[in-house]
Amino acid sequence: MKVLYLCTDGIDLAAKSGGAIHMRSFVRALGEIGHEVAVVSTSASSPESLETDLHAGVFPAPRTSWNHALSHAIAAGNRALGRPTRHNPDAVRVLHNSTFLKVATEVARRLNPDFIYERYTLWGLAGLRLAQARAIPLILEVNAPLAYEQERFRAGLTCPPFARWMERRIWRKADLVVAVSEALRSRLVQAGVRPERIRTLPNAVDTRRFHPGVSREPVRSELHLDGQFVVGFVASFKKWHGADLLIQAFRDLHAIDNSTHLLLVGDGPLRPLAEAEVRQAGLEKAVTFAGSVAHDDVPRYVAAMDVAVAPYPALNEFYYSPLKLFEYMAAGRAVVASRVGQVAEIVADGVTGLLFEPGDRAGLLACIRHLHESAALREEVGRRASRACSNRTWAANAAQVVEWAETLLGRPASAGPAPIHPAVTGSLRKAIRTNIRPFPSSSQGAGPE
Repeated sequence: MKVLYLCTDGIDLAAKSGGAIHMRSFVRALGEIGHEVAVVSTSASSPESLETDLHAGVFPAPRTSWNHALSHAIAAGNRALGRPTRHNPDAVRVLHNSTFLKVATEVARRLNPDFIYERYTLWGLAGLRLAQARAIPLILEVNAPLAYEQERFRAGLTCPPFARWMERRIWRKADLVVAVSEALRSRLVQAGVRPERIRTLPNAVDTRRFHPGVSREPVRSELHLDGQFVVGFVASFKKWHGADLLIQAFRDLHAIDNSTHLLLVGDGPLRPLAEAEVRQAGLEKAVTFAGSVAHDDVPRYVAAMDVAVAPYPALNEFYYSPLKLFEYMAAGRAVVASRVGQVAEIVADGVTGLLFEPGDRAGLLACIRHLHESAALREEVGRRASRACSNRTWAANAAQVVEWAETLLGRPASAGPAPIHPAVTGSLRKAIRTNIRPFPSSSQGAGPE
């Protein structure tokens, strides 16, 4: 099948963020199982190298220079008035639809896609309009209720009631909505999306990269971790990832056994606070901040861990599908995670990992100590976790989406798509680039918020 993948958000397709990893993994899987894919993304640095990696055409649709200037003007005005600022104000996002739709329309004209697959973005109307214009199905992937997140966790919305109305309208108009968790599916139903139009499909993992066979020695040697019991964490330093709780629990653990070490992989706005807390506790030599690393290198860091922790705090709503949890498990690590949302559905307590109540510092410490005291338990839990993730692959997710698309199109499920010859895809890319007038460089656009 021919698939047009759209993302109007500012997520750079080549970035290290969870959203970018999700996008690349899914697109790559579609291409690897034989489907022809063209990606239109607001931000896609190095599109040529991305095309080689993803087996797909990649077509940036960056914000225009005048829209970029508008973003700066709004931000300057907000600062002058003492209001919160954000990279891409609502007006900028709304106006970008026309630019994005122009590129997507030309790509669709050349590709002639069977269906559109869009990563839902706040104010993103291009996929809906293009699907209606071409009379083809729109499958909308929803990873979060973005109006709620923008209002609650970020710099707010210009007009919250209108943003919520627009979000519900986009959700309801899609031919099929793919929710990444059951909690999110329930929220979609409450917003008025017909239940028969919703499918739940959690995140997945590339088991060729994350597996128990990855050597733990290179990173442990490089970071001088030999002979130490390593507790690990891979995530951005944001309040909903719980790094602060992990540091507190590790302080207790290290007081009991000074041969323990905490390895923190990632970056984010709360990292300076985490570093300050480590300094105040006198744990500088026992804690390593590895910083942000390329996703291709993450398996090596995970392999260096004896225990991998996902310490999510108690949230009013936990509708996420934690990407790193699947990667920990596929890598065969002994996982310790908070009993919240989809985490508690994926990790079988005492079988494929150990669970503790969110926010419970003593409970987190007890789980880590339990695994610390028994290498046999760590090995068995890790082996079961890896086995449980053997079928949670991006290829399986991609095949499932294509099956749903075939149903929407009224086609019988295929035995398998015919492979696309590279020359066909190459000529398509050349034709589209020849016929699309270039827009300003994607470096002008803002990155993810």
